[in-house]
Amino acid sequence: METAESDGGVVMQQSEIKEIICRYIADSLNCTVGQLEQEGTFFIRNEKEEKGYLKILSIKDTNIISLSEDQEEIGKSLLVGKNRDEMYESDLIFGQTIHYIPDIKNIQKQPYPVTCTFSMYEGNELMELRDITGFDNSLVFDENGHTDTDIVLYARKDGNIFAIASASNVTETIMEIGVDVKKEYREKGLASLLVKNLTAVLLERKKVPFYSASVTNLASQAVAIRSGYMPFWTDTYGVR
Repeated sequence: METAESDGGVVMQQSEIKEIICRYIADSLNCTVGQLEQEGTFFIRNEKEEKGYLKILSIKDTNIISLSEDQEEIGKSLLVGKNRDEMYESDLIFGQTIHYIPDIKNIQKQPYPVTCTFSMYEGNELMELRDITGFDNSLVFDENGHTDTDIVLYARKDGNIFAIASASNVTETIMEIGVDVKKEYREKGLASLLVKNLTAVLLERKKVPFYSASVTNLASQAVAIRSGYMPFWTDTYGVR
């Protein structure tokens, strides 16, 4: 059985990570964990969503189509009997995302290069970074100085921050990872280094991180794999 370890011993098992993520998915789509484990396609009325909601999610050999009540009739009329590729090409939806979870046998902290300074900020410390820009995937502040980011690991050189990996709370247990590296510093392994080391910290804290990448963003997908993540589910993110 695969386990994540720290200096203090075993932190988390791979099966535990998958179980936590599956409970999160089931809660989001208003389905059951059991349905995620069954082969086939399931149409689920999502009573948590009022209008205009339709999401297709695929995990292993299962497809979940979660719909608000007003989308049920048209959703079923266009998607019943379709295979996975046909469903994802439907005129009802647009955009596909691949979601990755840590492959814990590949998550070990890596040494930092001595040519840069690396620091971790979280909580109120993030306010010290509110004036930086250009990190739309990892750290954004609104006009009131608020950010949804909860923790960042950043790289700095000559007084300037040029790379950030971050994590934001999705639930009390689950966090979503984001990363940005300024163009002139890309293709040096910094994105995967930051993501992998931040992931190791989160696992030590009994947090379950996941990483998301558009199916069209090959660079982001490559970062996920190099960081020790593995694809676990796909879903849609837009309704026409």
